[in-house]
Amino acid sequence: MTDILQTTVVLEQARAIGPLERRVLRALRDKGPGLLLEVAVRVLSFPEQITPVLRDLRERGLIRAERFGGSALGDELWSVTPLGAQILDAAEALEQRAAGAPAPAEAMDGTALHQSVKQQEAELLHKLGDIAVRAGDTARAAEYYEQALKLVRQMRETPAS
Repeated sequence: MTDILQTTVVLEQARAIGPLERRVLRALRDKGPGLLLEVAVRVLSFPEQITPVLRDLRERGLIRAERFGGSALGDELWSVTPLGAQILDAAEALEQRAAGAPAPAEAMDGTALHQSVKQQEAELLHKLGDIAVRAGDTARAAEYYEQALKLVRQMRETPAS
């Protein structure tokens, strides 16, 4: 039950991530930790525009800053947290899903809508399993994969009309 709640929280936060926040998270995840000026350059923005975004993401636990002694480029080295990477992955999955979005929910009957929701949940659980594997938590990954498999089997048992 806590996994479903955690997945729901991740999905909600993934939907709330703005474009600039997503670019900052992606830059830190893909290019590694960086100073304020480096992060600003990576996302093609100015440091004064990035500073409030970095502070907000840090308050939400999606990135962290490690202080070190006096550099002309800043004194904080920013990096993405495991939660930030997880939320970014979920946001990207939602973005990809929207690009190839199925029919709107209003056009689906109840069974098709239920199947679509289950399919999205199974895909997200699989993605969370992949993230857990990258983090080295194979036991957690196995749990996510098993939950995804269970949902897929349920969908096969009750085909959409």
